[in-house]
Amino acid sequence: MKITHTSFFGLTVVYLLTVALSCSSNYESLVKNELDKNKKVDSLFFNFRLGESKDMYHKKSWHLNNSRKVVQGRSYFYMKKIFSDSKEENKSNDFGLEFTGKFNADKKLNLLDAKFYHILWAPWNEAYQAPKLLPRILDSLELWFPGNPFLEIKTGNDSIPKMHVKIDGDRRFRVFVENSQDVAVKIDDLNEEN
Repeated sequence: MKITHTSFFGLTVVYLLTVALSCSSNYESLVKNELDKNKKVDSLFFNFRLGESKDMYHKKSWHLNNSRKVVQGRSYFYMKKIFSDSKEENKSNDFGLEFTGKFNADKKLNLLDAKFYHILWAPWNEAYQAPKLLPRILDSLELWFPGNPFLEIKTGNDSIPKMHVKIDGDRRFRVFVENSQDVAVKIDDLNEEN
C-alpha cells in the first residue's frame, strides 16, 4: 500500500483533532461530574474562601501583611509570599507567590489570580524560567489542595498552547505558563461567570 503525502497529512489532521476533542471531552466530563456532586469547595491560600465578602478578604489581607506573612508584590494590587528551602543556601529552590482577589457585582470573591515565579529568574537563565517551574507548582498545588489530579488541555491558542486544569467540586484551578517568568494560576468557582 502506497501512502501519499496528502493521505499522511489527512491522517495526521484526523489524529490531532481526535486528541484535541478527547481532551476537551475529558474536561467537559470532569466539569459535569464534579458539578453533579453539588459539593461546595471554596478553600484557597491563607484561609481565603471563594464567595467571602470583599471586606473579609481585605481584613484577612491586612492581618497577613501586619503579621509579616505577606508583603506587597511586584504590583500594588498583589500580595507576595516567598517560599524558601532551608536546605539550599543559594536560593536555587526558592519561589514566590503573588496573588490578588477578584470580585463579582455582589462584592464576593469569585477568582483568585495568582502568579508563581522563581526567585532567581533572569531572562538569560533558562533553569529558573516558568516552564521549568511549572511541574513543581503543579505538584505543590496537588499537595496543598488534595482531590482530583490536574488534566492537561490543549487550548489551540498560540500564546497559551496548553493549560493544566484541576476541578474539585465547584472549585477550578487553571494553571499555565504566562510568560518566561510567571506560572499563572487562576482559581475560581465554576458556578460564577469569570
